[in-house]
Amino acid sequence: MGVSEKTRKIVWAEAGGRCAICRGEVITPGTGCDDPSVFGEEAHIVARSKGGPRAGNLDDDSRHSHTNLLLLCSKHHKQIDDQPDHFTVKRLREIKEQHAAWVRRSLDKKAGGGPRLVPDPAFPQPRVLALITRGNPLWNMIKTSVTFEYALPDGLPDDDESLIVEFLDLLRDYLDIAPELHSVRENRDAEKSLGHYIRGLGEKDFLVGAHVRHMLYVDGRGEPMAWPMLRVEVQPASHAVVAGQDGRPFTTEQDEEQLAEE
Repeated sequence: MGVSEKTRKIVWAEAGGRCAICRGEVITPGTGCDDPSVFGEEAHIVARSKGGPRAGNLDDDSRHSHTNLLLLCSKHHKQIDDQPDHFTVKRLREIKEQHAAWVRRSLDKKAGGGPRLVPDPAFPQPRVLALITRGNPLWNMIKTSVTFEYALPDGLPDDDESLIVEFLDLLRDYLDIAPELHSVRENRDAEKSLGHYIRGLGEKDFLVGAHVRHMLYVDGRGEPMAWPMLRVEVQPASHAVVAGQDGRPFTTEQDEEQLAEE
């Protein structure tokens, strides 16, 4: 499994379309008869092959995650692979972090604000979370999302917190690989895996709520990019509040009848 299209978008967006070492643009303008020339390359920090420079023990998902990739021009991609003793994993991670900070500062100066997510005015923003009791609805949300945010309660027993964290880590991993899962069997296996955790949380009296917010990635340079965000919350059932889609809590029998009709 290689780098997904979604992961590439994240890497290029975080790098501002510039090499993380020389900070030059990695695309040349087009001509009257030719398209622009692209010479940017997604370079692996920990090598993608066991025998490559900076080889490590990452699994396939982590190896091809945006956190293990940085955008370089072809010249500096070759340099880091030819000089692995100097361009260590630690050094490349520092370069990636420093370059991302430079991109944010540059955009702050040009656009009066750095890269940011803003609500997409073409879509209504959800005001409540949908109660998730099966893997299928959550998997469908994951497949349409680029990133996610989460919430979980504080002060939990270690066993409960570990289960919730494992579940949230699974969501993060599935977000990275969802575009690469095409067969019905692969999708069904993902749904079952999510359902297993949802049931386990339910047995401990936790509820899972989720919704997708349609956001736009704005960096002040090009056109805004669609950036659907999945929000997931895991909360004790005793803290749940039943509400309509307008966010108004149901507090009377009449309200509950209205909820049943919706």
